Amino acid sequence: MKHLLLGAGIFGKSLALRLIELGDEVFIVDHNEAALESVKDMVTSALVAESTNRDTLNEIVEKFSPDDVVVCFGESFDATMMSVIYLKDLGVSRIYARASNYMQGEILNRLGVNSVILPEAMMGQRFADSLVLGENEQLILDSENTIARVKIPQNVVGKKLSELEVEKSGIKVLFVHREYIAHKVSKTISPQENPQLDEGDNLVVLGATRRIAKFINRLNKKF
Repeated sequence: MKHLLLGAGIFGKSLALRLIELGDEVFIVDHNEAALESVKDMVTSALVAESTNRDTLNEIVEKFSPDDVVVCFGESFDATMMSVIYLKDLGVSRIYARASNYMQGEILNRLGVNSVILPEAMMGQRFADSLVLGENEQLILDSENTIARVKIPQNVVGKKLSELEVEKSGIKVLFVHREYIAHKVSKTISPQENPQLDEGDNLVVLGATRRIAKFINRLNKKF
């Protein structure tokens, strides 16, 4: 996919580099040449331009023909609103815009963006999730659902998976991940097999973060 990013602040550059890592094309625009200096050699194209100018923005969109546009401005909400309005007028079908608070997010929603980005709120939510899930790895799917890899504590080694009564916590076991460290191999085991749990096993579970956290606490205390 091709992404056009307007604004090369901390958020814009971080987003650009991650999209490049994921194999997509990234075009980033900022009126400040110095802001583009650290990222210009890593993205598909970096352009110094005033993207809040309607005619200039039209030329940029025509030049890059992006699949979507992300408005990454952090300091000027006026610039964000004007860019969104111009992009809508230009017929851009997928527009994402950064907001600094929920009120700005509501305004952007009313302007018709596909999605509002609230970096500070998202960071706070993810940090909270990491605190309650501890060292267990997680993949956040949305604001409610998470896939987490839960390490089996020593007190449940030797028990059958069914004895953990995972379903009582309102989450689902997708599979058991088992590593054979000596042989440097691993395998996945279906929960339908009801395996006896070994030391080093991990449960890969799906559910709300708060429910997974409660399950982990119960796992460490019940047995």
